[in-house]
Amino acid sequence: MNRRYGVIVTPEAEAGIVAAFEYILERSPLTAEKWLRALHKKIDSLEQMPERCPLARENEYFEDTLRHLVFKSHRIVFRIDAAKPIVQVLYVRHAKQQAVGEPPGAEEE
Repeated sequence: MNRRYGVIVTPEAEAGIVAAFEYILERSPLTAEKWLRALHKKIDSLEQMPERCPLARENEYFEDTLRHLVFKSHRIVFRIDAAKPIVQVLYVRHAKQQAVGEPPGAEEE
């Protein structure tokens, strides 16, 4: 049986989505809305088998197990609460951004 998860997007993740959308909108208005629709479709895909996604870079900085799903040049960072069952989207960040919780300069080592 395929278990379905509820998907919750946190305010911090929503802020990341808005910032990315506005950035794309300034540079390519015709692409921005299409990008946003596709991003939401990708997030909705976490309703099924979110465990398919690999551990996120942020995983080593948090107690909870964090996974990520790559969408174009962005990463959707989330945690799974199998007991509820829900997926909580914590961050939507550009792939080149430093991992949340990573000490400054750590990526240079």
